Amino acid sequence: MPNIASILKDEIIRLTRKEFRLQVEPLKKQILAQRKQLTSLKQEIETLRRGVKVASKGSRQADPVKKDPNAPAAAIRYSAAGLRKLRERLGLSRDAFAPLLGASSQAIYNWEQTDTRPRQEFLEKIASLRGLSKKQVDALLEQNASKKAPLKPVATKRSTRKPGTAKKSGASPDA
Repeated sequence: MPNIASILKDEIIRLTRKEFRLQVEPLKKQILAQRKQLTSLKQEIETLRRGVKVASKGSRQADPVKKDPNAPAAAIRYSAAGLRKLRERLGLSRDAFAPLLGASSQAIYNWEQTDTRPRQEFLEKIASLRGLSKKQVDALLEQNASKKAPLKPVATKRSTRKPGTAKKSGASPDA
Protein backbone atom coordinates (compact mmCIF):
# COMPACT_ATOMS: atom_id res chain seq x y z
CA MET A 1 0.00 0.00 0.00
CA PRO A 2 1.30 3.42 -0.90
CA ASN A 3 2.29 5.86 1.72
CA ILE A 4 -0.34 8.57 2.41
CA ALA A 5 2.36 11.25 2.59
CA SER A 6 3.60 10.54 -0.93
CA ILE A 7 0.01 10.51 -2.29
CA LEU A 8 -0.71 13.82 -0.56
CA LYS A 9 2.54 15.28 -1.87
CA ASP A 10 1.76 14.22 -5.47
CA GLU A 11 -1.76 15.69 -5.23
CA ILE A 12 -0.43 19.02 -3.94
CA ILE A 13 2.11 19.18 -6.75
CA ARG A 14 -0.64 18.43 -9.35
CA LEU A 15 -2.97 21.11 -7.99
CA THR A 16 -0.13 23.65 -7.81
CA ARG A 17 0.83 23.03 -11.44
CA LYS A 18 -2.82 23.35 -12.51
CA GLU A 19 -3.24 26.64 -10.63
CA PHE A 20 0.08 27.94 -11.93
CA ARG A 21 -0.91 27.10 -15.51
CA LEU A 22 -4.21 28.96 -15.09
CA GLN A 23 -2.29 32.05 -13.95
CA VAL A 24 0.49 31.94 -16.57
CA GLU A 25 -1.57 31.11 -19.70
CA PRO A 26 -3.19 34.59 -20.02
CA LEU A 27 0.21 36.22 -19.51
CA LYS A 28 1.71 34.17 -22.33
CA LYS A 29 -1.12 35.27 -24.66
CA GLN A 30 -0.62 38.90 -23.65
CA ILE A 31 3.13 38.70 -24.31
CA LEU A 32 2.55 37.12 -27.73
CA ALA A 33 0.09 39.89 -28.67
CA GLN A 34 2.56 42.57 -27.57
CA ARG A 35 5.35 41.01 -29.62
CA LYS A 36 3.13 41.01 -32.71
CA GLN A 37 2.24 44.66 -32.07
CA LEU A 38 5.94 45.59 -31.70
CA THR A 39 6.78 43.90 -34.99
CA SER A 40 4.01 45.73 -36.82
CA LEU A 41 5.10 49.07 -35.28
CA LYS A 42 8.71 48.50 -36.35
CA GLN A 43 7.56 47.79 -39.91
CA GLU A 44 5.42 50.95 -39.89
CA ILE A 45 8.36 53.05 -38.63
CA GLU A 46 10.60 51.69 -41.37
CA THR A 47 7.96 52.48 -44.00
CA LEU A 48 7.64 56.03 -42.66
CA ARG A 49 11.42 56.50 -42.68
CA ARG A 50 11.57 55.46 -46.31
CA GLY A 51 8.75 57.88 -47.12
CA VAL A 52 10.51 60.75 -45.33
CA LYS A 53 13.74 59.99 -47.17
CA VAL A 54 12.00 60.00 -50.55
CA ALA A 55 10.05 63.16 -49.68
CA SER A 56 13.16 65.02 -48.53
CA LYS A 57 14.99 64.15 -51.74
CA GLY A 58 12.10 65.40 -53.80
CA SER A 59 11.67 68.61 -51.80
CA ARG A 60 15.35 69.53 -52.16
CA GLN A 61 15.05 69.47 -55.91
CA ALA A 62 11.70 71.25 -56.05
CA ASP A 63 12.24 73.92 -53.35
CA PRO A 64 15.84 75.02 -52.80
CA VAL A 65 16.71 76.26 -49.32
CA LYS A 66 16.83 80.03 -49.04
CA LYS A 67 20.29 81.22 -48.10
CA ASP A 68 21.53 84.30 -46.34
CA PRO A 69 21.60 87.19 -48.83
CA ASN A 70 25.03 88.25 -47.52
CA ALA A 71 26.49 84.79 -48.14
CA PRO A 72 28.45 84.25 -51.35
CA ALA A 73 26.69 82.49 -54.22
CA ALA A 74 29.17 79.62 -54.31
CA ALA A 75 31.20 78.21 -51.46
CA ILE A 76 34.82 79.30 -51.63
CA ARG A 77 37.24 76.42 -51.56
CA TYR A 78 40.45 76.85 -49.62
CA SER A 79 43.57 74.80 -49.12
CA ALA A 80 46.92 75.78 -47.67
CA ALA A 81 48.78 74.24 -50.59
CA GLY A 82 46.57 76.17 -53.02
CA LEU A 83 47.36 79.45 -51.28
CA ARG A 84 51.10 78.71 -51.44
CA LYS A 85 50.86 77.81 -55.13
CA LEU A 86 48.93 80.99 -55.87
CA ARG A 87 51.54 83.10 -54.11
CA GLU A 88 54.39 81.32 -55.89
CA ARG A 89 52.60 81.57 -59.27
CA LEU A 90 52.36 85.31 -58.78
CA GLY A 91 56.05 85.38 -57.83
CA LEU A 92 55.48 87.09 -54.50
CA SER A 93 57.02 86.64 -51.09
CA ARG A 94 54.80 86.47 -48.04
CA ASP A 95 55.74 90.06 -47.21
CA ALA A 96 54.70 91.23 -50.68
CA PHE A 97 51.55 89.06 -50.77
CA ALA A 98 50.22 90.21 -47.38
CA PRO A 99 49.26 93.80 -48.42
CA LEU A 100 47.16 92.43 -51.28
CA LEU A 101 44.97 90.65 -48.76
CA GLY A 102 45.23 93.19 -45.98
CA ALA A 103 46.80 90.64 -43.67
CA SER A 104 50.17 90.24 -42.02
CA SER A 105 52.93 88.07 -43.41
CA GLN A 106 52.74 85.98 -40.22
CA ALA A 107 49.06 85.30 -40.93
CA ILE A 108 49.97 84.16 -44.47
CA TYR A 109 52.60 81.86 -42.99
CA ASN A 110 50.09 80.37 -40.53
CA TRP A 111 47.54 79.84 -43.29
CA GLU A 112 50.10 78.07 -45.48
CA GLN A 113 51.25 75.88 -42.59
CA THR A 114 47.60 74.95 -41.82
CA ASP A 115 48.00 76.33 -38.30
CA THR A 116 44.97 78.54 -38.86
CA ARG A 117 42.30 79.09 -41.49
CA PRO A 118 41.53 82.51 -43.01
CA ARG A 119 38.30 84.27 -42.12
CA GLN A 120 35.59 84.64 -44.76
CA GLU A 121 36.68 88.14 -45.76
CA PHE A 122 40.20 86.90 -46.53
CA LEU A 123 38.87 83.84 -48.37
CA GLU A 124 36.94 86.18 -50.66
CA LYS A 125 40.07 88.25 -51.31
CA ILE A 126 42.11 85.12 -52.03
CA ALA A 127 39.42 83.95 -54.46
CA SER A 128 39.49 87.30 -56.25
CA LEU A 129 43.29 87.04 -56.68
CA ARG A 130 43.07 83.61 -58.29
CA GLY A 131 41.97 84.98 -61.66
CA LEU A 132 44.55 87.76 -61.86
CA SER A 133 47.75 87.73 -63.88
CA LYS A 134 51.17 88.81 -62.64
CA LYS A 135 50.83 92.18 -64.39
CA GLN A 136 47.48 92.85 -62.77
CA VAL A 137 48.86 91.93 -59.35
CA ASP A 138 51.89 94.21 -59.89
CA ALA A 139 49.49 97.05 -60.75
CA LEU A 140 47.56 96.38 -57.54
CA LEU A 141 50.76 96.42 -55.53
CA GLU A 142 51.74 99.75 -57.08
CA GLN A 143 48.32 101.19 -56.22
CA ASN A 144 48.68 100.00 -52.62
CA ALA A 145 52.16 101.47 -52.42
CA SER A 146 51.03 104.85 -53.79
CA LYS A 147 48.11 104.99 -51.34
CA LYS A 148 50.44 104.55 -48.41
CA ALA A 149 52.60 107.62 -48.13
CA PRO A 150 56.10 106.91 -46.90
CA LEU A 151 56.43 107.58 -43.18
CA LYS A 152 58.64 110.48 -42.18
CA PRO A 153 61.09 109.75 -39.41
CA VAL A 154 59.88 111.10 -36.12
CA ALA A 155 62.21 113.65 -34.54
CA THR A 156 63.36 112.48 -31.15
CA LYS A 157 64.21 114.80 -28.32
CA ARG A 158 67.95 114.82 -27.81
CA SER A 159 69.65 115.11 -24.49
CA THR A 160 70.88 118.59 -23.58
CA ARG A 161 73.79 117.25 -21.54
CA LYS A 162 77.24 118.16 -22.57
CA PRO A 163 79.60 115.37 -23.52
CA GLY A 164 81.87 114.23 -20.72
CA THR A 165 79.47 115.15 -17.90
CA ALA A 166 78.23 112.32 -15.76
CA LYS A 167 74.65 111.94 -14.73
CA LYS A 168 74.07 112.86 -11.11
CA SER A 169 73.29 109.76 -9.11
CA GLY A 170 74.22 110.82 -5.62
CA ALA A 171 77.70 109.29 -5.74
CA SER A 172 80.83 110.80 -7.10
CA PRO A 173 82.47 109.21 -10.12
CA ASP A 174 85.74 108.76 -8.23
CA ALA A 175 84.22 106.58 -5.56
